[in-house]
Amino acid sequence: MPRLGFAVSCSLLPFGFGLSIVLVLLLEWLRPDLIPFELGTFWYVEQPVWTAFTDSLLLAWPPMAAGLLLTLIKLPPHRQLQRQLAWGDVPPPGRVITLGPFQLIFHSALEEVLFRWLLFYAAIAGAVIADFVVLGFAGLHPIPWIFNEVLIPVTDFATAGRLHEVLTTAPWAVAAAILTSNGRFRNSHTYQGLIGWIWSWYLGMFLFLVLFEHGLVAAIAVHIAYNLATLLLHVAITGVLPRILIE
Repeated sequence: MPRLGFAVSCSLLPFGFGLSIVLVLLLEWLRPDLIPFELGTFWYVEQPVWTAFTDSLLLAWPPMAAGLLLTLIKLPPHRQLQRQLAWGDVPPPGRVITLGPFQLIFHSALEEVLFRWLLFYAAIAGAVIADFVVLGFAGLHPIPWIFNEVLIPVTDFATAGRLHEVLTTAPWAVAAAILTSNGRFRNSHTYQGLIGWIWSWYLGMFLFLVLFEHGLVAAIAVHIAYNLATLLLHVAITGVLPRILIE
């Protein structure tokens, strides 16, 4: 049985990065009213950059602290393996990918642009279209009902009300798009195991909170800061840069 979040993600956002760009640009041209944000809405920084960054860290600290704690717990048993991979002791036919600071900065920024902007915008349109196709044209609206009565309240409870205003004051399609895009973000971290899969969902939700409070640039900065902190912790424990073994 597929996870609920994955099923919702697929139904409202059955396309990837490239098609999301095309869809968002087309809708901004043909139906600018369908997505209740302009392309640059979340790119504006309305307060001093450092203030926005520190305030964003305060917003996102719970999942960031949990992630660093998980790293601190999980890394020591893998210290020797990481060192072997760094020394070139790779079991055939595997290959190793080294994650340095520049790769982490690039991927952190890319993930935010993808999941907190383009796929988020595309998912808003996907929610509206899905509502119309699934009996909305007949005056019945099961998809908004599922989100308003089930998924949004459950998410509000799971996040201890920290995103209550974001989830409940905007049109339902915005909240649906947050959950949908964040489901994609979470599923992209399946390789981290069940705990990492759950944790990444929380991190993504709090990054959406940062997005709505301080904008996309702040979300990118927080994501980069977290990954660099994880990198430093990894080096402190193992003595080498992180390596991923691809078999």
